[in-house]
Amino acid sequence: MSGNQILVLGGGVGGLVASNVLAERLGDRAKVTLVERKDKFQFPPSYPWLMLGMRKPEQVQKGLGTLRKKGIKVVNDEVSSIDVEKRVVGTKGGDLYYDHLVLALGAEYALSAIPGFREHARHIYDLESALRFKDAIERFQGGRVAIGISRTPFKCPAAPYEVALLLEDYFAKKGMREKVRFEFFTPEPMPVPAVGPEIGGKVLEFLRSKGIGYHPRMKAVEIRPGEVRFDGGDAIPFDLLFCVPPHVAPSVVVEAGLTDETGWVPVDPRTLETKHPGVFAVGDVASVPTPNGHVPFLPKAGVFAHGQAEVVASNLAREVSGRGKKKEWGGEGSCFLEAGKGQSAFVKGVFLGDGKPEMEFHMPGRVWHMQKVLFERYWMRHWF
Repeated sequence: MSGNQILVLGGGVGGLVASNVLAERLGDRAKVTLVERKDKFQFPPSYPWLMLGMRKPEQVQKGLGTLRKKGIKVVNDEVSSIDVEKRVVGTKGGDLYYDHLVLALGAEYALSAIPGFREHARHIYDLESALRFKDAIERFQGGRVAIGISRTPFKCPAAPYEVALLLEDYFAKKGMREKVRFEFFTPEPMPVPAVGPEIGGKVLEFLRSKGIGYHPRMKAVEIRPGEVRFDGGDAIPFDLLFCVPPHVAPSVVVEAGLTDETGWVPVDPRTLETKHPGVFAVGDVASVPTPNGHVPFLPKAGVFAHGQAEVVASNLAREVSGRGKKKEWGGEGSCFLEAGKGQSAFVKGVFLGDGKPEMEFHMPGRVWHMQKVLFERYWMRHWF
């Protein structure tokens, strides 16, 4: 088996896809090991529904142990070190050696980067936090709701806008809308800047049509009881606060010297190779430049992790088996934006073309909401 030990670090979207494709393509020609500290895969696109009680926790997660029947070795452990020179990954349970390494460790949340965040802010960027926010929403009796983005980059660029629109619809259905004032803040110059000013303008129209105040170019520096303060000295009061936490690369990746000045792991945009032989990075942990994009680096989103993982796994399978053609990733991605009233908008594009990203936008409708529901069902069934 020498030469065919493949380690996949991280059991999120990218790690799950990579492990599946590798096991399917290679069978017993390689040993595929997935390392993930959690024993369950959790599906983040469903967290906005979870925060409103439209999903139960058991509906948006599935045990990773079921992957063993596909020939994937699952190690439920935490990665403690990565040595790319010796090709060894340290875990609490011992060392794991590899010939090929796929980094799919995602992002960590640096709550302490903003004083007061941990004590006063809510978010939905993990399942437990989404459930705590659900409890806060249910207890809320009216007042000022602040929704914002603390830092960029962050994963799923549409998510905080989706949260704002869904909360507005939720309180309207409860007959509380007149008791609630919404304010949205972000350090971005416009909503979802990666998709360009035209589509960003439409998202801004959605917010304004719902009476949601919008405050761009505002970077949160401190959260006090009932007040978010910004670097320019301004402040926004709140009775309920949702805020995207600061995202950083996992400390184990930083300590291994795998990150660059962006704070993330630089990769070849087409192959996701790092500068270290046999090491690839997919999803949120990777830094993907977009020379012709509306923003300098690709946003972080599960759909990108999915596409990148398929390309990496396919190319690794080719290298091990000696069969197939080399693939390149084209930067394709799509996103649903839940807008309330059982409707969703939909956007898709190609982010790594020769010119500006090619974007396609569909206004909110029930058909796109149903497509998101079907997408959720597909994910929770297909990969397990």
